[in-house]
Amino acid sequence: MRLAVITDEIHDDLEHALRVAAELGLREVELNHLWGRSVVDLFEDELAKAERLLADGSFRVCAVGTMAFKSVLLDGLPSPEESPEFREHREWVRRGCDLAKRFGAPLVRVFSFRRSGMIGMGNPSPREPGGGSLPEEMLPKIVAGLRQAADIAGEAGVVLIVENVRSCWGNSCRNTARILEAAEHLALKAVWDPGNDYVSGGNPYPDGYEAIRPWLAHVHVKNAAVADAETGLTRWERIGAGDLDYRPMLSRLKTDKYEGAVVLETHWRGEGLTAEESSRRSFSDLRSLWDELT
Repeated sequence: MRLAVITDEIHDDLEHALRVAAELGLREVELNHLWGRSVVDLFEDELAKAERLLADGSFRVCAVGTMAFKSVLLDGLPSPEESPEFREHREWVRRGCDLAKRFGAPLVRVFSFRRSGMIGMGNPSPREPGGGSLPEEMLPKIVAGLRQAADIAGEAGVVLIVENVRSCWGNSCRNTARILEAAEHLALKAVWDPGNDYVSGGNPYPDGYEAIRPWLAHVHVKNAAVADAETGLTRWERIGAGDLDYRPMLSRLKTDKYEGAVVLETHWRGEGLTAEESSRRSFSDLRSLWDELT
């Protein structure tokens, strides 16, 4: 079990982000957006520069983050193949897998298709118990799309990880586990994101963890609080200041001998603070909890 950070949560300039990560004592990162664009959209010279910076700092890349399928609606379609956007995002998966091999990363992040009726990123939206419904008519289409993507990953020798997120069908850990169980693909695993589970209406621990555990391959940590229970409005918080207590979660991961990365995905922006300053403060909370385990 190792600590890591998503670099653009510090700064989208990779050199700057890696310098800060090194100051925090980290040598493992997840790549998502660099220099203002998704990693899958970078030019060759930018990729070569990223390789040099990572090698110079002796950094390991634990995952390549794509936005694949996060915005793809399947409503009214007989299959994902009917959507030009799906076909475009499937190429993002292929590109992400190529980059994972290039950077030596074992994992590529994807999402589980956009939920019906979702406005923006879903804040506010009702925090329905367990994340709400996952209609039977949607599940086969979600599974078909993810299996196609997982086939690409399997051929490339990497694993796709589905991140549970409020705006997608796999919003809670419960709903994400239902999707992964139906998909039954060796190259398809899960990101456990307790913060995203919580704002979706789930109970991240122990319920969310137990649901997602059979497919667990990666962990994102952020914290959140409910700002308005009536509307479902939430806000991101520092690791040590929100509604989630990460002590029992980290302790359970250690007990279960989880061997992956625990990745800070800050999201919280303190008043008057930059992304870097906010990440430093949230990481300080995480480090304190981490040190309690040793």
